[in-house]
Amino acid sequence: MPLNAATRAVSAPARKLFNKVRQRQGILESLSNIGWLGSDRIIRMFGAVLIGTLVARYLGPDQFGLLNYGLAIYGLLNIISNLGLDSLVVRDIALDSTREPSILGTAFVLKALASVVTSIAAIVAARILDPHERVLIIIVALISFASISQALDVVDFFFQAHTRSRYTVVPRTAAFAAASLARLAAVLLHAGLLMFAWIAALEILFAELGLLVSYLRYRRVIPRWTWSGKEARALMAESWPLLISGVMSMVYLRTDQILLGKLSSMSTVGNYSAAIRFSEIWYAIPVIVTTSVMPRILKTRDADPQRYYARLQTFYETMILVSVGVTIGTLILGPTMVRLLYGARYTSAASILSVHIWTGIFVSVGCVGSQQYVHERITTSSLSRTAIGAVANVVLNLLWIPRWGGMGSAMATLVAQSLASYFADGFSTRTRHIFKMKTRAFFHFWLLPVSLLRAPGE
Repeated sequence: MPLNAATRAVSAPARKLFNKVRQRQGILESLSNIGWLGSDRIIRMFGAVLIGTLVARYLGPDQFGLLNYGLAIYGLLNIISNLGLDSLVVRDIALDSTREPSILGTAFVLKALASVVTSIAAIVAARILDPHERVLIIIVALISFASISQALDVVDFFFQAHTRSRYTVVPRTAAFAAASLARLAAVLLHAGLLMFAWIAALEILFAELGLLVSYLRYRRVIPRWTWSGKEARALMAESWPLLISGVMSMVYLRTDQILLGKLSSMSTVGNYSAAIRFSEIWYAIPVIVTTSVMPRILKTRDADPQRYYARLQTFYETMILVSVGVTIGTLILGPTMVRLLYGARYTSAASILSVHIWTGIFVSVGCVGSQQYVHERITTSSLSRTAIGAVANVVLNLLWIPRWGGMGSAMATLVAQSLASYFADGFSTRTRHIFKMKTRAFFHFWLLPVSLLRAPGE
C-alpha cells in the first residue's frame, strides 16, 4: 500500500472521532475543563513524586508515619465541614444561576461554622488517641485551623457548575508550587517535622485566598452573597445523607492509617502511606473527569432520559477502561518506582501498592455513581452504601492488621471499596438499575474503543 494511502487509512478513524467531538460544543468545553484539571493533577503528581518522596526519605518511616497519622486524623474530621454540599451546590447553580448569591452565601456560612467545630474536634481526637505525643497534637492543630479557610471552596463549586475550572487550577497550582519549594528548602536546611506541618497549613490557606481572588477577577464586582434560611434548610435536608456518606467514605480511606498507628507501628504507617500515595494520585483523576462531564450529562436527563442513560453507560465504561489501564501500568512499574524513589527503608511499600492500586477501579465507578445519586435525588442510597463500606473496612482492618500489617490494611480497603462502590447497589431496588449499569460496564468496557471509532450508522 502506498505511504499516503496507508496514512489516510490509519488516520480515518481518528478523523471520525475528532469530527464527532468537534460537532458538540458542550463536549469541547468539558474536555477543556478536564484539560485544566488534568494539568493541575499532573503537576501535583510530579510534585508528589519528586518532592513527596524526597520528604519521605528525609523524615524516614517513623516521622513520615507520624506526619501522615496526623493528616489522617485531620482528614477524618475535616470531611464533616463539607456538610455534603459540594454536589448539591454545583447542581443547583447549574440548573438555576439566578439563585447563585443565596446559594453561595448560605453554603459559605454553613461550611465556615462547621469548619470551626471540626477543627476543635480534630485537636481533641488527637489528644485522646495519643495524649503524650505533643508533636502530633501540634500537627493536627496547625492544619485543622488553616482548614477553616476552606469555606471558600464554594467558589470552586461555582466554577464547577460553569465548567470553568481553570479559575481554580491557577491559584491552587501556584500554592502547591510554592509549598513544594518550601518543602525542598526545609529538607536542604534540615528542618524539623513541625516545619512540614506549617508548610501544609499555609498551602491550604493561600490556595483558598487565591480562589477568592479568582472569583473576584471573574465577576469583576464584589460578590453580594446572602444568607437564606430557606436555602439552608433545603440544602441540609438533602445533604445530610451525603454528609454521613462522606464521613463514611473518609472512614475507609483514612481509618486504615489511624488503626495501623494504634495496632502496629509508625514505621508501618510510613510504608503504607508511601504506597498509597501512588494510588491516591490516580484517585483524583476520576473526580476531575466526573466533575467536568456530569453537569453536561445532567442537562439531558429531563429532556431525553434515553440519551441520558446511554451517555451515562458510556461514561461508566470509559472510567473502567482507563482505570484498568492505570492499574496494569502500576503493577508493572510500581515496584521499581517504589524502590528507586523511597529507598531501602520502605521495603514493604511495593507489595502494599500491588494490592491497593486495584481500589482505583472501584473509586472510578463510585465517583460516577455518587453523582448519579445526586442527579436522580436518591442521596439516601449513597449513605447506605458508604456505611456498608466503612463498617467492612473497620472490621477487616481490626482482623487483618494484627496478622498481616500494612498488607492486611490494603486488602481491607480493597474489599470495602468494592462493596461500597459496586456490590451495595444490588441490595436495594432503588439502586438496582445503577448496579446493572455498572455490571454491564464491567463486562463491556473493553469494547468501548471499537464503538467510539465506529462510523455513524454502522
